[in-house]
Amino acid sequence: MAQQNNGCGIGCGGLLALLAMGFVLAYWHFFLIAAVLVAAIAAVVYTVLLYNQQQLKLVMQQVEQRFRHDPCMVQQRFGAIDSLNVAGDLYTPRINVVCRTVDSDSNELHSSVISTSISPPVERSRLRAASGVTTWLQSAGISLLDDLSVEAKAVRAAMACLKERHWTADALTKLAGLTSALVETLEKAEGNELLESAIPQLQQALTAFEAEEYKLRQAHASAAEMLRKLNDFLSVPASIRPILNFDLDQLFDPQRFSDLEQSFSEVVLLNDAFRQLSEDRLA
Repeated sequence: MAQQNNGCGIGCGGLLALLAMGFVLAYWHFFLIAAVLVAAIAAVVYTVLLYNQQQLKLVMQQVEQRFRHDPCMVQQRFGAIDSLNVAGDLYTPRINVVCRTVDSDSNELHSSVISTSISPPVERSRLRAASGVTTWLQSAGISLLDDLSVEAKAVRAAMACLKERHWTADALTKLAGLTSALVETLEKAEGNELLESAIPQLQQALTAFEAEEYKLRQAHASAAEMLRKLNDFLSVPASIRPILNFDLDQLFDPQRFSDLEQSFSEVVLLNDAFRQLSEDRLA
């Protein structure tokens, strides 16, 4: 009995398959038209979504150029907008807003990165106005600071000092390597007729390196001290900070960092020149 039911099932299935095949063959042109329509609709939808994504990227590039490095508050921390990038897929685009924050650890300021994923506004035109961007960011917990506020001044100064402190630390490390190589060359120059004539120039370079090291250490210490003061200021309750207005120009000179970069660049060029001189004499 079971075998009969099984055979009947197979036969019925085969019959249905034949009927379906016959139906498809009879109306194949309708199925072909439907398939072409579905493919065309899918292609149009994909093209529209791709175009919208490209337009969103263009808008976000403009927004990033306008708001990058602007002081803000995110997750109850002071910081600045670092980047705004389009993420997600074509169907669910997202905007990654990366903020570099000013954090305190053992009474010392350092920077951290907070990335927030936000849905773009339904009305993309809102992103073309500063007020629209401000409201959109605020809805995600990112509040832009008034450029004229003391908090904004302090955050900008803290970011500059953090950059200077990091740069001077790297420069001191590099300078230590250059100085070590120069001292080694001076030691080899003693009693070496190929290098002895360059000893005065090498000693002059060593003096320049030592002077540069002193300037870098002074700048590093100054940036660290300024960060300590800014940390104390930003730790003051928000209700008191507006009373503590200060002239930032008297406390922090951004030109100093540019001068340091130029001075260090000249020292590196000086080292390259003497290294080439040594190689030429030994060749």
